[in-house]
Amino acid sequence: MKFDKNMKRFVWVAGVAIPAVVAVLFFLPGIEVSPELRSLLNHLPAVNATINGLAFLSLVGSYRAIKRKNLLLHQQLNTTALGLSALFLLSYVSYHITSESTPYCGEGLMRYAYFFVLLSHILLSIVIVPLVLTTYLLGLGQQVERHRKWARITWPMWMYVTFTGVVVYLMISPCYPF
Repeated sequence: MKFDKNMKRFVWVAGVAIPAVVAVLFFLPGIEVSPELRSLLNHLPAVNATINGLAFLSLVGSYRAIKRKNLLLHQQLNTTALGLSALFLLSYVSYHITSESTPYCGEGLMRYAYFFVLLSHILLSIVIVPLVLTTYLLGLGQQVERHRKWARITWPMWMYVTFTGVVVYLMISPCYPF
């Protein structure tokens, strides 16, 4: 499989569309849901943090696998991390189209730390979408040298985004009203 124009188009359309859709959701009024469904949806932030944590562990394993020259395991763990990231996105959107954002309740230095981590997480999560898709498709297409070059940039950023997703949850979880 060659990294052709259609793949490039897909990567950049998805790389723009996904963050744009997520951003638009924050300006739309929330969807009203039944109390029963609300009770289930209230668990999604913890689920999202768990998914991010599992993606992080998949990326750690992927790195270790490639260092040990276990290409099959490396590919499987990258596919797992990509699948988990897609699942996270669906769950994240499901929660945020039905729930108002929770304001951070901490004070002092922790408040500044929270907003620094949150802002860096958000900005890198926007940038990471086309990087992950490009790197993944290059690997899938057996373009090893190009895949390696992209992975040197993509992997640490993806690690940071998945790790800080868990950190953001841990910092804001005491602020949830449920």
